[in-house]
This record gives sequence, structure tokens and C-alpha cells, in this order.
Amino acid sequence: MKAFLSTTLFALLFITQAQERSIDELKTKLEDYSKNNLDSAIAYSALVIKESTNSKDELLRNKALIKLADTYIHFNLYNKADSTVKLVSNQLEKVDEVHLFRIRGRIFSEKDENDSALEQLYRALELSKLNKIVSLEPEIYFEIAAILRKNNDLENCTKYYRYAIAKAREVDNLDLEVRSNIQMCKVYNGWIIVNLDSSLYYGERAMQLSLNENYEYGYANAISIVSAPIIRKGQYRRGLEMSKEALGYAEEYNFSLMNRYYLIANLGFAYEGLEMYDSALYYMQEAGKLRPESLDYPRLKYRIYKAQKKYKDALEALEIYFAKSDSTQRNRNKTRLSNLQGRYEANLKAQELEAERELTNLQQGKLEQQWYLIVGMIVISLLLGFALMLVYRQRKLKQTQEITKIQLQQTQEKLAIEQQYRSSELKALRSQMNPHFIFNALNSIQEYIMLNEKKMAGKYLGKFADLMRMYLQHSQVRNVRLEEEIKALRLYLELEKLRFEETLKFSIDISDDVDSEISLPSLIIQPYVENSLKHGLLHKQGERILTINFRIDQATNHLECEIRDNGVGRKRSAEINQMNHSDHQPFAISAIATRINLLNSTLSSPIEQKVEDLYDKMGEPNGTSVIIRVPILSAEDWETKTGGLEISNSDLTSPSLI
Repeated sequence: MKAFLSTTLFALLFITQAQERSIDELKTKLEDYSKNNLDSAIAYSALVIKESTNSKDELLRNKALIKLADTYIHFNLYNKADSTVKLVSNQLEKVDEVHLFRIRGRIFSEKDENDSALEQLYRALELSKLNKIVSLEPEIYFEIAAILRKNNDLENCTKYYRYAIAKAREVDNLDLEVRSNIQMCKVYNGWIIVNLDSSLYYGERAMQLSLNENYEYGYANAISIVSAPIIRKGQYRRGLEMSKEALGYAEEYNFSLMNRYYLIANLGFAYEGLEMYDSALYYMQEAGKLRPESLDYPRLKYRIYKAQKKYKDALEALEIYFAKSDSTQRNRNKTRLSNLQGRYEANLKAQELEAERELTNLQQGKLEQQWYLIVGMIVISLLLGFALMLVYRQRKLKQTQEITKIQLQQTQEKLAIEQQYRSSELKALRSQMNPHFIFNALNSIQEYIMLNEKKMAGKYLGKFADLMRMYLQHSQVRNVRLEEEIKALRLYLELEKLRFEETLKFSIDISDDVDSEISLPSLIIQPYVENSLKHGLLHKQGERILTINFRIDQATNHLECEIRDNGVGRKRSAEINQMNHSDHQPFAISAIATRINLLNSTLSSPIEQKVEDLYDKMGEPNGTSVIIRVPILSAEDWETKTGGLEISNSDLTSPSLI
């Protein structure tokens, strides 16, 4: 008790310097270290106990003490385990109560108080069955079988090991299933009886289970045990190789001294069977250093000396073997159990039968209650169904009213958009017939007539008539082919060129990947060309250059049109307008902006525009670049997308001209 308390106090002093952790973290750490690091397990147990004391959580404190006692047993420190369980109070959860009885059973078994051990373990089994704690049952079967094995009770020992194997498989406890098969291998290899076929069956099954699940520790443990019956069966070479392989795992998995002794002794017996007597004696002497009192050492010496015809040495070894054998048998007789095992099995079965009878009576009473409950539920269901029907009808009526209200609101919004669209298109139509443009064009034609250049006058008059006719045609449709849009642009620019007195040079370039059959909203490019002429090139002195480039953006599936001029730029144009007392936005640009916004309200991929000022090498303004991006859609798709925007025959789907 004092040793335990001193260890706990030391752990508490050490851990208080560490960072605070939550209870869940501490419990997880305790579980992780309980099988592989005793010092860490003690330290984390102390932390959990400290936290439970601070929070006055008696259940948590007892849980930590039970886990610590189980850890001590795992490291074969039974005295410390005994001291620890004595600190556990009566306030326990059912699962911890089962663990407590198991631990007490292990402690009594270590003291060879087998009746008491069996009593504790049967109590644990009884509680686990009554409370349906299935995961603990295979461990309890395993521990009961170990005590019955000490009593040389072959029938009941093997029965409980088989229970453990079946339950371990049921709860998916591979480690216990492997260990139970290994124990059966030992039972049939001389622990109780020698039946080498049965011993090999269980040992090789443990090996195969481990191999199937890549469970290396289970495999290492299995081959260290099954190598013995293999050697006794006369398969010396195979047994020799398996024993050597198992010794290779001894350090990695920290095999016990007893296990190492048997592996080295197996090598001695294997070499003796192969008639390699010097090697056999060497390994037996090495085994004897680990366990001098073993029966195997004099037995092997007897076999070797007899085979070498050293009869005197053989006789001495045989006498030592018989003396130790008698002592071992006397110790076995001391462990004889009373009839507790039979009595507890009968008691457990009686309790199970009583529990089944109580369950049957309880179910019968519940059936009677359920009959009245069913009748009541039917009546309630009918009433509830009627109420739900009324609620459903009321909700349906309300939903219908809401839908009608939403539809009315959508119709009103649609009418408002249509009204805006018609208004913008009428503005565009008015701007399309801009008096300034008509006056400029006719004035230039008149000048040709007065100069008696009838041919030039006729040529430009024809172009003017073609352009007016084209505008009227485009005013009747929502979209046109790119080829038609470019034709209208070319006519417009040729007429505007008259006003600039041949100082205007323009070009329209179309990339090779552009299909002239592409559809786009009619006359959507012209307002930007007009803006370049009116605000960029009109104030320009000297040569005026305008380029229009059409190309395809494959990444976004857009038609791009770049309009680039070498005019005075936006800043200078604004200054000129201010000097001329003109601060309003151009009519054409305002109209096209409204039109594009309305079109974009119906498109998933919008029409975009980008304006960039250009500068020369000296940093002086050198014109403007405008890029218009229009999504590539078929004529039918344009009709579908913009079909909600009703347009009368008098509307024109294009912006204004100068």
C-alpha cells in the first residue's frame, strides 16, 4: 500500500508541471499506455484520479483505479494490482463492476487461491450476461479456463476455451481468439494431456488467423508455441526453423523469460532429433541458465546420453528428471478445486432460466397493455387524420394564394421590364435617324451634285439609301448575322468618311476562326464606333485611323469586337466638351447601356464591355480601345433568351448613330 501511494504521489508531482488536459484526453492516454508503458500509465492514472477528486466524480475515480490495476496485472505486478483494487469504492457502473470481479479473480489465481478466483470470475460472467456486456464475456471465459487448466480438468478447461474462441469471433476480438487457440495448443501438448494432432490443429489455426489479418504479434506468439508439438511430432527441420523465427521476434515483442526458455529448449530437442548432439547439448545448457529447475533439461540430457551410449550419465539425468517430476505433480495436486465450478454453472443456468421466465411474464403483461394501447391509437389516429386533412386543405389554399400572388408580382415585373425595353428601343430608333447624321450625309451628297460630280453623288446617295433600308430591316428583328452587322458598319463608315474629307482611314478585320453566320443583337457594335468618331477622332488633327477587329475567345465562347482609334482620348474629349458647355452623356451610349442591361437580365453569360485609354511612348494620350464581348448563341437561342422582352415591329434593337 505504501509503495503504491508513494508512486502515485511522485506521478502527481511530475504531471502537475505538464499542460492541463481534458478528462477525455487523459482517459485516451491512459488507455494507450496501459499495455506498453507502465510509468506513463501510472502518471495518467494519477492525473485522472486528481481530476475526479477535484470534481468529486467517484465513478471516474473508480474507473481509473480499475484500469490501473488491470495495467499492473498486464505487467505481472499482482501485489500492486491487489493494493489498487482495495482503494475502489462501491460506487461503480455495471461494466466497471464486471472488470473489478475479473481483476480480483486474476489476483486470487496468482495466489493459487483457485476457489476464490473461480468465485470472482463466475460473478463477473453472471453480471456480464445479465447486463448484456457481450464484449467482456470472451475474456472471462478465457480466465475461467485458465483456472480449470490448473486443476487438470480437461473437459471443462477445453469447453471454456472453446467458449472464449466462439465469443471472441462474435465480438471481433482477434487477439483473444488467437490466444485461446494457443492455449488449446498448450493443453493438448502436455499441460493436461498429450494429443499432438489436436495440439497442432489449434496451434496452426492460431498461426493462420494471424496471417490472414496481418497480426504479426499473434503470429510470433503462435509459432513460438506450436513449434514444440511439431518437434514432438518428429518434424524436426520445420520445428527448428519455426523456433529460430520465433526467437527473431523475442526482442521486438519482449517475450517472457519462460517463453524464451521454451524456444531455446525446442532448439535442443530439434537438434537431438536430427542427431546433432553437440548442438542439442549447447542449446539445452543455454535453456538451463534461464530455468535450471525445468524438467526438460534432465529429460533431454537423458535422451542424448542414452543415444551416445553414456549410460551412467543417462541414469543420473533420469533420476533427476523423476525427482523433479514427482515434485511438480505434488504441486499440481495442491491446486485441486472444490466443486465450485459445477455449482456456479448450475447457478448461472438457473438464473438464466429465471430471467427468461420473468421476461415471458413481462411480455405477456405488455401484450395486454398493448391491446388497449392499439385501440386507443386507432381512435387517436382517426381524429388526427381528420385534423391533418383540414390542416392540409387550409395550407393548400394558402399556398395557392401565395403562388397567385407571386405570379402576379412576376407579371408586373415582366411588364415593367418590357416597358423599359420598348422605351430604350424607341430611343435607339430616334437616335438611329439622328438629324445631324442625315444632314451631314445629304450635305456631302449635295456638294458632289453642285460640283457636277454626278457619279460620286449617285454612288453615295445609293449607299445612304442602302443604309437607311438596312436600319429599317434590322428594326424588325431581335438579332442579325455578323455578316449583316459588318455590312451595315462598312456603309456607315463610308458615309462618315465624307464628313472627315478623306482624313479618316478605317479597316474591319475578321479573324479566320470567326464564322460570319454567328448571330448577335442587331446594330450593337455601331454606337461604340459612333462614339470613337464623335469624341475621339472628330477633334483629332491630321490622319485619323479607326480599326475594328473581330475574334473568338475560345475559353469563354464569346465573340470579341475591339474598336481602336488614334483620337484625342477620353480625358481630352471631356475637356473639349466642357469648353463647349456640353456635360451630358452621349445619347447613343446611354441608350446602348440601358439596352445591354436589359439583355443581360435574360442571359446566363452576359454581354461585357471594356474601355482602355491608349498612350504613346512619351506617355501622351494616343486614342482609345473599346472591347465588346458578346456570348456566341444560335439565332434560336437568342430568340429563346430574349423572348420575354416583347418588341413591337416599330422597335429597333440597336443603339443610336450620330
